[in-house]
Amino acid sequence: MTLVEMLQQHAGSIPQKPAIVFRDNKLSYRELNDIVNRAANTLSALGIKPGDRVGLLLPRIPELVISFLAIAKVRAVAVPINFELTPKKIHPILNSTSPRCIIAHSFYLNLLRKSLPETLPIEIIAVADKGEKYLPWDEIQQRSSVFNPGVEIKDEDVVYLNYTSGSTGNSKGAVTTHAHIYWNTLASVAALGLTSDDVHLCMFAPFAHPHEIIARPLYLGGTMVLLDKLYPKSLAEAISRHKISCMMGLAPMYENLLGVLEHRAYDLSSLRIPESGGMYTRPELIARFRKKLGVPIIPVWGSTETTGIALANRPAEHIPPGSLGKPCNTYRVKIVNEKDVTLPAGEVGEMIFKGPAVVQEYYEYTTGEPGCFRNGWFYSGDLGRTDVDGNFYFVGRKSGMMKVAGLKVYPLEVELILMSHPAIKEAAVISSGDRLRGEVPRAIIVADNGGRLTEKEIMGFCKTRLAHYKLPKIVEIRASLPKTGSGKINKKALQKEHT
Repeated sequence: MTLVEMLQQHAGSIPQKPAIVFRDNKLSYRELNDIVNRAANTLSALGIKPGDRVGLLLPRIPELVISFLAIAKVRAVAVPINFELTPKKIHPILNSTSPRCIIAHSFYLNLLRKSLPETLPIEIIAVADKGEKYLPWDEIQQRSSVFNPGVEIKDEDVVYLNYTSGSTGNSKGAVTTHAHIYWNTLASVAALGLTSDDVHLCMFAPFAHPHEIIARPLYLGGTMVLLDKLYPKSLAEAISRHKISCMMGLAPMYENLLGVLEHRAYDLSSLRIPESGGMYTRPELIARFRKKLGVPIIPVWGSTETTGIALANRPAEHIPPGSLGKPCNTYRVKIVNEKDVTLPAGEVGEMIFKGPAVVQEYYEYTTGEPGCFRNGWFYSGDLGRTDVDGNFYFVGRKSGMMKVAGLKVYPLEVELILMSHPAIKEAAVISSGDRLRGEVPRAIIVADNGGRLTEKEIMGFCKTRLAHYKLPKIVEIRASLPKTGSGKINKKALQKEHT
């Protein structure tokens, strides 16, 4: 089932139901389908053909959803562009994908101008731009027909290039089809028990997994609430005002949300599925959240290449401390060693994934597979282990594992110890070269609420909790840590500072 079929089905069966809520505005399913048709017909009139790439440089606003679905309706391929990158980083993506057209918000037109390859003729449609240099979104929408363009869409059609965050290397565009999105959506709906009554707070970065904003509510006939500002108070107000039942966030978002609730009362009783992905979620935070709101945070694991979550805890079941849960339906997951031998419970190895939602290539890798795709499996580069009950646990990135005098050290283990200190807000552990031991852990931390910490105090705290070879040999205290566009700590940037 394609995204286009989902939209058209609900436009016919539940035409008046709100599909998108943004600030004080609502779009019903029928209105959304009509606007998507207008945008699709505009793209066709501009000469966009099946397989052509169309760039998206948009914030988390209705035009993002409309554009994404319109591109799918004409069988073109969406290319979401990370507007937090520099022109130097965006230029090669545009050069590689050669988009025929880019739909950009006025916020990012200056960035786009600096990023455009000089030799490529690219039509630009500008959203919220009052100038006359580019095609104005509002005007061309009014001129276009609301009739369905009538292009036949197939499950295996490529719908977009899902670019990785680039936190551990250069960004790569995972070639993602309607089928990939469908099977992932089906699996996540079953794992989390989602229904058509759910109201989804959509907070994904518009350039990182943007289909995650759209796919679940579109499949279910639910409602998506778009939030452009992710301040803790804005989250609380949105959940309360719109009766949000489902949301996906990072652990710090939930930490900050609890902080807001300490100072002001909000009715968040509608929230039943608060997912946490992208990073480790401490059991202590899950317990505090459950005590305050009556529901636990649900840790999950997903990636660009698995088109979303592939491991998840189930809301109605006990969440083992630190667990990512079990494989979602349609996914096969194994822990293997370097010889591809499946490891027993308790042993650490690489997590690999297979299934109809797992992509099989990156854009431009049409001859020969890159190293992470082998024999139909995706090798994630994430180290993990299982327990005897089949729950999976994240241990760390394969590329981040250190060998200190020949002994393995996983940064996450050290980070969790650091984060258990009451005065530490954030912590990142990276490798630092050492003449005698090869490499040693370097801890970079942020104090909670600007509190005072000393290197000696942190060393002493770790000394009673970690083996001697795992102890941070260098400690830095900073005001903040660099983040990727998806909100994770950017360890690549930190490591680069020290190499």
